[in-house]
Amino acid sequence: MRDLVLLFFMVILISLAARGVFSAYLLWGWAGLVAIQTFAYGFMQSIPYVQVFALLTLLLFLIKKDPGAVGFSPDSTSIWFFVFGVHASLAAAFAYPEVYRNWELCGNLLKTLIYCLVMPLLVTNRYRIHVFMIVLALSAGFHGILDGLKFIITAGGHISRGNSKLGDNNHLAVLVAMVIPVLGYLYTYSAARVTRYLSLSALVINVIAVISTRSRAGLLTLFALALWYLLLSRHKVRGFVAIFAVVIGVFAVAPAEWTERMETIKSANEDSSFMTRVMAWKRGSAIAVENPVFGGGFHSVQAPALFSQFKHKQGILGFIETGEATYPAAAHSIYFEVMGDMGFVGFFLFLIVLMLPFLHRRRILQLTRNRPDLMWAHDLANVLAACLIAYLVGGASISAAYFELPYILIMLMAVLRIHVTKECAIEAQPVGKMKMHRTPLPSH
Repeated sequence: MRDLVLLFFMVILISLAARGVFSAYLLWGWAGLVAIQTFAYGFMQSIPYVQVFALLTLLLFLIKKDPGAVGFSPDSTSIWFFVFGVHASLAAAFAYPEVYRNWELCGNLLKTLIYCLVMPLLVTNRYRIHVFMIVLALSAGFHGILDGLKFIITAGGHISRGNSKLGDNNHLAVLVAMVIPVLGYLYTYSAARVTRYLSLSALVINVIAVISTRSRAGLLTLFALALWYLLLSRHKVRGFVAIFAVVIGVFAVAPAEWTERMETIKSANEDSSFMTRVMAWKRGSAIAVENPVFGGGFHSVQAPALFSQFKHKQGILGFIETGEATYPAAAHSIYFEVMGDMGFVGFFLFLIVLMLPFLHRRRILQLTRNRPDLMWAHDLANVLAACLIAYLVGGASISAAYFELPYILIMLMAVLRIHVTKECAIEAQPVGKMKMHRTPLPSH
């Protein structure tokens, strides 16, 4: 029955996607983040949902003119994404033959980069940026709403486990935390009152969803978000009071088991789970030491065939005392994951990609200073940075280096800078040559 409902739903979505390139592109991203296949159990589970919308987008792009699209003009983010993709392909080509998911994971990363490279061509004005933010909330935020509501209905009894697409509870916690700033932006800048209240409700439920995972990475990510907002707040006293109220609320609704687990953060060096992570980090860096240019291939750290070869090697973390690893655990860190998979060269490229949005943010803040009409872009730059702060902090303890959302947010920051730069250039034109082009506030 569920598969029949999903089939009917897909027919509707495909008809919506066929209406235009931008609609198809939005559904391409939505399908990847919402992970439709994890909700199917029968014949609908084998359908490549993302590929369907991706091919439809590219086909429409070739045969149907989009009045809002622009020509390709390489920017710094697009260039570095291309370089990173090329290096990832070479890392996969020179990988250890025992790394069994090598090309599958490399292909997933390349598909994500292609999606991002298309973004500057289609997300070209304020209205489309706002709609894109709504789609992010409806896709990535859906998981938090689902688990948050289960937690509320069961009075704290539900434990979020994640799923096959997103990963375990720690991965889910970080993903949900990354969406929280997006929901805050929609609450602030959506014109329709119902959209604002729905966004605020979803924000609260997503915070509860992070608690439902019982993930220490999730707690640290929430703390990083709170600190970031406090530092940027124009009203720090009010912001501190709001954060304090949220903390009180969290401890009020959290079960005793959650509190006990969070307290283990203070004794990480005595926690076997944390020390297992350190052992995995050692293996990841050891693989990079022996293969500094291309690494060992995708997910080489957890490849059983390579475990015996690297389990005794210390890599760059020999100064940390650990026991002996007994099984090939995952990398448990986006940083050591890339280091082991793509070597130190790939790790360096990864850091550049992560640094780019913060450079774009600084430029956006400079351009929007004393520009009330661009205050939305100023705030959106801080929102996207907050999402990525959550990823940088939470990602330190999970294997999510190739998940779609951070790359999408990085490219969206570049798109925002392109838009703001164009708006400022229009404003700087002589009055006689100026072409007034103002997109009204979206009514969604």
